[in-house]
Order: sequence, then structure tokens, then C-alpha cells
Amino acid sequence: MLSKTEICHALIRLNLMDASENPGLSELNGGISSEIYKVDLDGRSFCVKSALPTLKSDPDWHVPVERTAAEWEWLKFAQNVAKNIAPDPLGYDKQTNTLVMSYLEPELYPNWRDLLSQGIIDPNMAEAAAERLVMLHNATAGDEKLIQRFSNDRIFYDIRLEAYFLETGRNVEVLNDLMLELVESTAASKVALVHGDVSPKNILIGPNGPVFLDAECACYGEPAFDAAFCLTHFLLKCLWKPNWKKGYLKCHERFRKTYFSNAKWLDMTELERRVTQLHLGMLVARVAGRSKVEYISDKVTQELVKTFATRHLISHVATTGEVATLWDEMLDAN
Repeated sequence: MLSKTEICHALIRLNLMDASENPGLSELNGGISSEIYKVDLDGRSFCVKSALPTLKSDPDWHVPVERTAAEWEWLKFAQNVAKNIAPDPLGYDKQTNTLVMSYLEPELYPNWRDLLSQGIIDPNMAEAAAERLVMLHNATAGDEKLIQRFSNDRIFYDIRLEAYFLETGRNVEVLNDLMLELVESTAASKVALVHGDVSPKNILIGPNGPVFLDAECACYGEPAFDAAFCLTHFLLKCLWKPNWKKGYLKCHERFRKTYFSNAKWLDMTELERRVTQLHLGMLVARVAGRSKVEYISDKVTQELVKTFATRHLISHVATTGEVATLWDEMLDAN
């Protein structure tokens, strides 16, 4: 773990504090893959982050620490596409592999997952998140200069493709070939800048719209992954908090319609097909892969999700709207 001395020396090297200052330091909750701290100086606060070589949730899961540099590059680029889409990037210290960004006060920037878990469900926020995400994808689609800048394929493969889909194929034998195909097609797609972790827990609802966090998996790849990632969380939350199912499904609807109607780099039918296959793959991956959602832990519910996703992956359901309708029907029947 980083010591206070190491953090201070990094901030001094980045000209963000003087050697004579003695900042307050407090560890922030929520991260399983990085050390995250709030640094308080006179009238200023920073967020300091450094990737861990193993995840807190799985000490046997070793992951590349270059994730911090990937997030630094994503933050710098994203802010040029849309102001306020992410925290302000303030510096990256290579010596300690430390990223420094603006600290956003929770009172002004509540976490979207926390709001959704409390029944504070506003489909307008889903629409706004989709608008910002597709804006980033549109702005980077077909830009070959970014392929080298975001050549983080190993990170994305280790943390996303292998951990989600290949692990699922190993655990759900009937899906093994489909998961291999999904990994191969996703890895081969070099279309736009991908965030890699677009979930409500990584989105703050700020006064100027959604703010995206934790782009540790950023790479130049398949943008459909980002859309599918977020859509998956809306459906899984129906199992977590069934009383608010209608609100979560409305968020799913607003997000997908906004995203597809604004995407400009691909025919909508083909984009829908790609997102849908990844969406179904992620549903089963979050209960059968290496990175399971923590709020679906009972075996009966996990099997319900596996059965649903397996059936519709094999039958090649073509649209995310169909997935949502079938999911709603499945929930009503159970």
C-alpha cells in the first residue's frame, strides 16, 4: 500500500503541493481494484488512486497495474470530448503509479448505484448517461490515431474478456463455444474508445449531468461492450430490488433507445445485434464468471439467470428490447 510519505512526494513532484504542507489523508471506500484516498490541503481536496496488483475481492486474481496509466489517458481525452464527463485529471506520477484527479463531494455528486438502491430512480439520468457515452463513442469511432494511445488490449482481455466470458464458458459448458466466439469477435473489433466499466456504481449524478469514473479498462475496441455493460445492471437490479422493477426497466428502455438512436458509426440493426449478444453474455457472466455481482448470491436466483441467458443466447435473440421484455416475463413467472 502507498504510504502517506509516498503520496506526498508524488504530489510534490506533480507541483500539486509544497514540501512544507502536511495534508490530511483518508482512505475512500468502494474500490476493490485500487487504493483510493482523499487528500485535504488548505482549501483544496484531491482524489489519489493507484491500481493494486491483486483485487481485494479475490487475492488470487492478478491484474496489470498499468490500469492507472490507462485511466489517466482516458480522463485526459474524455474531458476534451465533453466537459464534466469525468473528474478533472490533475496529474500522473509514474514513479508511484499514482493518478491524481479532482475530488467530487458526495453531497453534490451522489453515486448513481446508491440512488437506484434507495428507489430514487430517474429514467432521465439513464438517458443522460447514454447521451454522454454515445457522444464519446461517436467522437472516437474510426480514429486510428487512438489505437496506439489506448493499446491496452491485455488489460481488457484479462479483466473483462477472460474473467467474464471465458470463465463463464468453463463453468457453463453448453455456452463454452458461444463464449469463445464472443471473446474473439469483441477482441477483434477496433471501432472506438471503450471505457470498460460503465455501471451505475461508477457514475456520479452531478449538477451538470453524469460523471464517469474508473476507466481502468479503457482501450480502443468494441463500444457495444460499454452499452451492454450498463444495460445488464438495470436488469440484474430487478432481482436485487424487485419492488422497483418497473423503474429499472424504464431506465433500460431510455438508455437503449437513446444510445441506438444517436450512434453514428454502424447500422443500427448490426449494432443492436452486437450489444444484445454482449448483454446476454454479461447477464450470465455476472453470476457464473469470475466477477459476480455481490447482491445475487443465492444459488436459485443464479440458476434462474443462467437459464434465461443460456436459452436466449442459443436462440439468438436480436434486440435489447426483446431481452428486456423476456426478462420481465421471466420475473413475473417466478
